Amino acid sequence: MNALFGFVALIVVAIIGWAIAEFKYKTFTFTRSEKDIEEEEELEEQRRADGFKEMNIRDIMRKNSTNGYNAVG
Repeated sequence: MNALFGFVALIVVAIIGWAIAEFKYKTFTFTRSEKDIEEEEELEEQRRADGFKEMNIRDIMRKNSTNGYNAVG
């Protein structure tokens, strides 16, 4: 019987936590300021100047070595 009460309490706490998370998600919104957007653009320009290139999955797989022990030798 104690295990049943514990299980019910766990379900109740989970539902309450879920309700709070949903309330926070629907109530509070996040918008990026112009300053944040400008800073991100500046950082992106700086990374590109340093030679950073964002790779897609084909580039990654071309450079990735997944041959196990044979990749070392």
